[in-house]
Amino acid sequence: MPDAATLADLVIERADAAALLALTDEVWTLTSGLGFEALIRGKPVTCLGAPFYAGWGLTRDLGPVPARRQARPSTPRPDLATLVHATLIAYPRYLDPLTNKPCPPELLIERLAEGQTGAPRPALRLLAKLQGALASHARLWR
Repeated sequence: MPDAATLADLVIERADAAALLALTDEVWTLTSGLGFEALIRGKPVTCLGAPFYAGWGLTRDLGPVPARRQARPSTPRPDLATLVHATLIAYPRYLDPLTNKPCPPELLIERLAEGQTGAPRPALRLLAKLQGALASHARLWR
């Protein structure tokens, strides 16, 4: 595999992604969540792969897009606010880091703002991996 420096004009390591986005005019990505962050910040995004936010008419898609995201006359295309809501509020299930019970996103934001993140839970990392693997089967439990 070639070294990134041979493929890019500039390689920046160990940098704050949000700070770098503030310096960019646009973002090109394969499957990175950074493209989603760029969309939220109003940056144009070109996708060479098919991240979850590609194919909805919000990005320039140069890679293959799953058929389920293709425009259909009977299906309205989500705008950015709808995609952000689905991604950060409607789809995920959050746990209060102090009580370990389900909570709304607003409570989680409050906890994070106050630095109340609770003790590290290795099992949550495993659960996140499992959820990622089962994400395409969400219809079974939703």
